[in-house]
Order: sequence, then C-alpha cells, then structure tokens
Amino acid sequence: MTKINKGFKYVKTTAGCILIKNKKVLLLKRNVQPEKNKWCIPGGHIEIGESPETTVRREIKEETNLKIKNLKFYIYDNEYFPRQNFHAVVLTFQGIPNGKLKINNESSNAKYFSLKEIKKLNLAFHHKKLLTKFFKEKIK
Repeated sequence: MTKINKGFKYVKTTAGCILIKNKKVLLLKRNVQPEKNKWCIPGGHIEIGESPETTVRREIKEETNLKIKNLKFYIYDNEYFPRQNFHAVVLTFQGIPNGKLKINNESSNAKYFSLKEIKKLNLAFHHKKLLTKFFKEKIK
C-alpha cells in the first residue's frame, strides 16, 4: 500500500490527448513545473463545469493551436508523485490533429515521435508507460 502524504488537499483531474499523425505521436517539451524539460502529451486540468472532452479540445487548442478530429476516450490512470506533492486522475483520449502546429509558452518544443524514439526520451508523469501501451494496442 502506498503511504499517503497528508499535505494533499485534493486530487486533480486532468485530460490529455494522444494525437496521431503518420503512425507517430505528438509530444510537447514542458516549459513549466512540474516535470519541466520533460516530454509529454498535450493536456491539462479540467475546469469547473467542463466535460473531459471540452477540456481536451480547449487544452489542445491553447497549447498547440490544433483542433482534434475523431476524438475518442482511450484510458484513465492514477498518477501519484509524493515528492512533487502531486496526485491526479488522468483521462486520456486519442485523436487526429487538424490545423497548423504552433505551441504556446507552456512548451519549449513540439515534435511527432515513433515508439522507438519515445523509448529514448525523458518523459513526464507516466507517459512512457502510457505510450508504450498505446502503440502496442493501437498503432500497427
């Protein structure tokens, strides 16, 4: 059993999206804490009154200037990082990017990666495990 950090006030709920283009996945290099300078899928916190689908569409537009075609729910995860005093329930979707990629200041870089390339990257949160599973199940 995981030891619970009593400093937590609440569990965050986030939504992200695996954007697939030419059998590669879009990752952003974080320019903010937590996990600054690590690669991740785009996404963010669900705001009060938002559905997870609305959050994903809003966050992707804010972070990448892209819209999402064929948005589908993929999987959820529980991310708990005691050192960072961070606990989130993560809802992950998948979709196809549409539009011209342009990142905001939350990221320092953006690029599409294959699974082989992803295995060599320093990824944020549980994204390496998530993307390895996704490639095995969804990208042939």
